[in-house]
Amino acid sequence: MISTRYRVATAFTLIVAGIVVAIIGYLGVSKETEVAFQLPYFASAGVGALMLLGFGGILLLNSQLETDSDRMEELEEAVRQLSNEVGRLVDELTPQRGTRPARAVAAEKEKAAKDEPAAPRTRRTRAVVKKEDV
Repeated sequence: MISTRYRVATAFTLIVAGIVVAIIGYLGVSKETEVAFQLPYFASAGVGALMLLGFGGILLLNSQLETDSDRMEELEEAVRQLSNEVGRLVDELTPQRGTRPARAVAAEKEKAAKDEPAAPRTRRTRAVVKKEDV
């Protein structure tokens, strides 16, 4: 199979050749004053130019589709890898059946810490100053 680079080069060459054939056909038609003599130029150059432009356009479109297909395969592979990685992380972070989740264990530790009797606190009181004392 032809590589994409050569396919694009061939497509642009065919498009340029089609434009040149169209210009040559126009110049041939413009020299003749009789319609009967213009028809052969119009038919040969017109059909040739359309064929060259058509084949060039098809090759260019084909190379673009191939490039897009390659990019799409790369993106699909990246999505597959990401999906596998996310699945692995979910499996690691999801508790097994019959075990408690880490959040429940942390909440129990926090509750146990609150339930433990704390060291006795001394109550600090503010000295109230009355206006009369001043």
